[in-house]
Amino acid sequence: MRKLLLLFFLAYVSFMPWQGWAQSVSISGQVTSAADNNPLPGVSVAVKGTTTGTHTDADGQFTLQAPAGSSLVFRYIGFLTKEVKVGNASTINVALQESSQNLGEVVVTAFGVEQEKRALGYSVQELQTRDITETQQANIVNAMQGKVAGVQITNSGGAPGASAIMMIRGGTSLSGNNQPLYVVDGIPIDNTTPVGQGGLSAGTAPASNRAIDINPEDIASITVLKGPSAAALYGLRAAEGVVVITTKKGTAGKAKINYSNTFSFDKVNKLPDFQSVYKQGEQGDFDPAAMGSWGPAFSANETRYNNLESMFKSAFTQKHDLSVSGGNDRSTFYASASHFDQGGIVENTALERNSFRLSADTKVGEKLKIGGTANYIKTGRTYVSQGSASGVMGAVYWPLNDDMGLYLNPDGTQRTIGVNDNPHWSVRNKPITSDVDRIMAVGTVIYDPFEFLNVTYRLGTDYYTDNFKSVRMPGTTTVGEERGAISESTTNNRITTSTLLVTGKKSFGDFNTSLTLGHNAEDSRRQTATWYGRNFIDPGFASINNVVQTDRTISQAISQRRIVGVFGDLNLDWKGIAFLSFRGRNDWSSTLPVSSRSFFYPSVSTSLVITDLLEDMGAISGSSVLSFAKIRASWARVGKDAPPHVLATTLATATNSFTIAPRGFISNANDYYGNPALKPEFTNSIELGADVRFFRNRLGLDFTYYKTSTDEQILGTRTPPSSGAFLAYMNGGRIDNEGVELMLNTQPVTNENFTWQLDFNIAKNTATVKELPGTLDRVELSDAWVAGSVAQGAAFLGGSLFGINGNVWKRNEQGQLLLNDEGYPQVQSTLQYIGDRNPDWTGGITNTFSYKNLSLSFLWDIRVGGDIYNATENTLVRSGLSTKTLDRGQTRVFEGVIESTGEPNTKSVVLDQNYYQTIYPFQGYDFVEDGSWLRMRYITLTYNLPSQILEKTPISNLQVFATGRNLVLITDYSGVDPEVSGSGAGVGGSGSFGFDNLGVPATRGFDIGLKLTL
Repeated sequence: MRKLLLLFFLAYVSFMPWQGWAQSVSISGQVTSAADNNPLPGVSVAVKGTTTGTHTDADGQFTLQAPAGSSLVFRYIGFLTKEVKVGNASTINVALQESSQNLGEVVVTAFGVEQEKRALGYSVQELQTRDITETQQANIVNAMQGKVAGVQITNSGGAPGASAIMMIRGGTSLSGNNQPLYVVDGIPIDNTTPVGQGGLSAGTAPASNRAIDINPEDIASITVLKGPSAAALYGLRAAEGVVVITTKKGTAGKAKINYSNTFSFDKVNKLPDFQSVYKQGEQGDFDPAAMGSWGPAFSANETRYNNLESMFKSAFTQKHDLSVSGGNDRSTFYASASHFDQGGIVENTALERNSFRLSADTKVGEKLKIGGTANYIKTGRTYVSQGSASGVMGAVYWPLNDDMGLYLNPDGTQRTIGVNDNPHWSVRNKPITSDVDRIMAVGTVIYDPFEFLNVTYRLGTDYYTDNFKSVRMPGTTTVGEERGAISESTTNNRITTSTLLVTGKKSFGDFNTSLTLGHNAEDSRRQTATWYGRNFIDPGFASINNVVQTDRTISQAISQRRIVGVFGDLNLDWKGIAFLSFRGRNDWSSTLPVSSRSFFYPSVSTSLVITDLLEDMGAISGSSVLSFAKIRASWARVGKDAPPHVLATTLATATNSFTIAPRGFISNANDYYGNPALKPEFTNSIELGADVRFFRNRLGLDFTYYKTSTDEQILGTRTPPSSGAFLAYMNGGRIDNEGVELMLNTQPVTNENFTWQLDFNIAKNTATVKELPGTLDRVELSDAWVAGSVAQGAAFLGGSLFGINGNVWKRNEQGQLLLNDEGYPQVQSTLQYIGDRNPDWTGGITNTFSYKNLSLSFLWDIRVGGDIYNATENTLVRSGLSTKTLDRGQTRVFEGVIESTGEPNTKSVVLDQNYYQTIYPFQGYDFVEDGSWLRMRYITLTYNLPSQILEKTPISNLQVFATGRNLVLITDYSGVDPEVSGSGAGVGGSGSFGFDNLGVPATRGFDIGLKLTL
């Protein structure tokens, strides 16, 4: 395959005339904005059909050598591309028109290559620095919420550093990864979110997704490659799309110093409603030892404590960012430092991130350019568990007549009720910490041996160490850990990537061609060592070394994968009007059997600029109504490999120490059976679209239709307990995805002083399970399981990938309730479909009003449909604090039939504590709610001080701003927030979004800050 591609490339370049470039002229000039005549730094100026080019300096100036009779192409993100013929003049000054769209006319695509948007046969969407930073989000994933059509992002709660799930155009995998690949400056990075990190006897620690380590202020742009056609060159890791992040670089000119400071205030956004009529007790009688609120009614003047509200406080955050950039016509640099310190609304929770970044580029002679970027990040996080062992869980149970805030007895021991720890004691004595040290580095060499030929080599690494610790201090009520317990783990994760690109460009009259051949190799390794111990020797010292060896267990896990790929990308265009692209990649993956390790996937895309074609034909000329019209189409096939080390059944060890065992360890089989016959899964995709703009680009519409089919799914399915493992990996199953996306952008009003920019996007996606292996009728997700209420995520044959599997009332074939002999309803013994978490529509509306130096921007985030399983409400019912239990003591005759006799029911039953604790909460259907919402994600007011005020100071620009986050939420959902993810972002398959399970509630907040440039 590689020999064939090499021969093809040599044949291609052999037709290129190597002479003919001798006669060239020196061209100089300045590039400005047509709107205000200000110079534009960093504009790409290239000789059409070649790799020869440069960028403008800080004053918009440029100089380059160009062949006589050639054309110069000027590209700048956010502005319309302009082409100028080189005549006899040695000076060419160009004024670029701003694009009416927030989507730039030049976008960054695969491997950091800039392409004209008109040439693309597939949909991409780009966000600029302001789009990211004005949201004031610590996690760059959350910063994209509501801004990108067809992208669904769900935050997992209001804790500092909470993970966020991102899915592009729904999911395609039954049990594997459905989140996109993240690429920073051409290098793939890790965005793992560990599931159930903790190791103690109960509860889960909701970890962060590692994209949170990226400083938003360092980002120049983010390009979202949505479909397989857009992402195909990145290989199998890009099967779910790609988020391409380009960081800021230095520009030629005087050194600039930028500083920004932000101060933030947050508080809990919303809490569930409680009944405040009945107090602590059992069966209507007061009992000070009872955990539930099933006692008598409060007296008129009796104090009621809002114990859940007492768990939350006001939280404060400060952020400082400093950067220095500059350079000359041969070398540029960019250096930045950032400090982010976020407090949590729960005591003893916080996130601290310190980032240091250096980027430099230099020209060595006229044909060689080298550059590199290094980023060191230290992220520390303190947080609490969620779910059945969380502090929130205890607060939801705690009776209102008792002040939960009095969490210590006079002797210093914790004051508790029942079997759960006091939540206030928990957050102070059961800390969870994660300390991450991370280095992301990339080096690039660009060599232009000839004006038509470019060679780029890039070598990068993403390496981090995560030191995790979860502690339960002595005094906990957790059985077996009363004398203290600790779980520690150290994870080392490394991804090393090598990429070689060879690109040739040539024009043949009206035809332009480019061919890129590439080689890509990626090695990844993840190693985790975990220590668990209990019964502290010294009760005041939390360390694994404070536990005797017989009370310790130690385990280790190593995961490795290597992917090697070769690819080709052939692009043809006619007059910049009609475009055709052919792409192909062959990958070799170490996670597949040798017989299936190599697999090839192609793609083809095309686009046609109709308005330019009509102008070329003389049919139209400078229409003031129709400014631009393009149609596009693409087809692609992309593969995906298996998780590491699932080809064979492996052994796991858990010992009291790391020892050398010459005769081996006594080991247990791992939790899955290996399958040496696995094959890659494949996704076939088609995409059709149109981009139309009117009234001199003041109104733009972009429409996309897509359909994908993913078969030969690699999934882990449950096996009988007698098999010795609970999972077996196999190929089988098919998911069909279909959807539409619509983007509208317009400037309803624009004049010298005032501009109104309106951007709107809406999307619909349907993911249907068409086939499952064997006799399976569903695939259940154990990591998206809600304890006690027996509900879980599941993909249903013939139904949704994002279903909810749960208990329902027992009914006969006629749909009548089957009641027991007492007249109470009964719960069906098998779980059934009870909801679909996939929203019907998602969208966003962004408005930006600019008046002179003042700007106001706000975003409405829209979600229509999508079910939520409210496990928090289920817990409130059991505790007696739900408003649903206010009818306690009343009688009811359930409409149905007695199962044992088949006779219609006439028996009256009491809705008592027994009903609300042992019958009603064990069916899940009544706890499924509609998750629709309309929320204001943010509103930002910005003011730039006039230049005449600053002209006698060293400050060239000073901006002040104020932002409000999540100030408005309109929803019928009864819980804290319909944007929930019960087990965080690390759950594979359909994920855990749509499960509200006692997590830290979402917050609303305010930010004030300033930005200045020296």
